[in-house]
Amino acid sequence: MSSLLETPWVQVVEVTPHSGLRLKVKLSNDQELTLNLEPLIQSRDAYWRLRQERYFRQVSIDPIGGICWPEGEDLAPDGLERYTEGFSRRGIS
Repeated sequence: MSSLLETPWVQVVEVTPHSGLRLKVKLSNDQELTLNLEPLIQSRDAYWRLRQERYFRQVSIDPIGGICWPEGEDLAPDGLERYTEGFSRRGIS
């Protein structure tokens, strides 16, 4: 599904994979985050597939605005800040 559902929470609107198990994410509130998922992926067996760069790069956005991969691994849109290396609030005064 290419369009997101209307929800009361902030959604991921863009996601781009980067080396080192990192993602660049843009949220519906114009925040841009760099997520370092390496500690999560290395510590949880449920994310074992994501340790393979080729698979990690298949990241996409699910219909509720979270991050997902083809075999069902996912991260909810709320709470992504816990994986943040830094963020900017563009368009917010």
